[in-house]
Amino acid sequence: MFEDLIPEFQPYAQWIVGAAADAGLQPRVTSTRRSRGLQKKLYDRFLRGESKYPALPPGLSAHEFGYAFDMIVTPESALDDVGYTWVQAGGIWGPGDAIHFEFPGFVPPPESRQNAIAEVAQKFNDLPWYETLLLPIASSTASGSFEEASKGSIGARILCSLGSSSFC
Repeated sequence: MFEDLIPEFQPYAQWIVGAAADAGLQPRVTSTRRSRGLQKKLYDRFLRGESKYPALPPGLSAHEFGYAFDMIVTPESALDDVGYTWVQAGGIWGPGDAIHFEFPGFVPPPESRQNAIAEVAQKFNDLPWYETLLLPIASSTASGSFEEASKGSIGARILCSLGSSSFC
C-alpha cells in the first residue's frame, strides 16, 4: 500500500496507520500516490463543489510525488487526534483537509508550479463572476466580513486550497 510513497516516508506512514489501528479507529488509507490525471479529476470535482475535501491543481499536490496519503478513521471526529499525533511526530497535517497526511519537505518542481498557476488563472477567468464571487460578497451585510461572506464560493475554495485558511 505504501510502496508508491517515497522510501523515507513509508515507515512513518505505516507507523501512524498502525497507531490509529492500535487505538481502535479502523484506519483505511484511501489514496497514496496519484497520477496527474487523477489529481485533475479530484481538483475539478473540488472546484464544482462535489467534494468536501480540498484538492490542489495538478502539479502542486504532494500526492503526485509520493509525499502524501489520505486516511479515514472511525469515528471521523478522531481525525483531529490522529492529525495531532502526526504533527507531534513532525508530519504535515491540518484540520482543513483532515484526511491528508504529508511528509515534510515537499516543494513542487518549478515547471509544475508554473503550469498549475496558469491553469488556476484560466479556471478563475472562466468562472461565472456574479454567482461565485460577487453574490456571496454582496450578501455579507449580516456577517460583516469578506471572508465570512465568500465562504463556500468557488473563489474562496481556490484561495483555501492555495493556503489562505481564512477562506476555509
